[in-house]
Amino acid sequence: MAIERPTRRMTLRQQLTHAEKCSRDLIEHFIGTVLPNVSDIRDLSRPVRRRSHYPTLVAIHNALRRVQQTGQETLSDLEYLQEQLQEIREHARRERINRR
Repeated sequence: MAIERPTRRMTLRQQLTHAEKCSRDLIEHFIGTVLPNVSDIRDLSRPVRRRSHYPTLVAIHNALRRVQQTGQETLSDLEYLQEQLQEIREHARRERINRR
């Protein structure tokens, strides 16, 4: 999600567009990665299992590791989006002060 141009040099509209793209990417990440991984771990831990009646410890461990990894990726994406939104807020505040 990184951009080649520093956010300080972007216009407010460009910053808003970039933040919107980041939020769409985050939604796509949730739908495409996080939800399937959580669904896999849920299927493995259910009393009536679809795949195998007795999943191996390795299968459960791998599923948990995938959930943890996607959680870390999601947190880094959220931190990046939070930084972008802070920059937008500061930019808007500076613009408001300059117009007075």
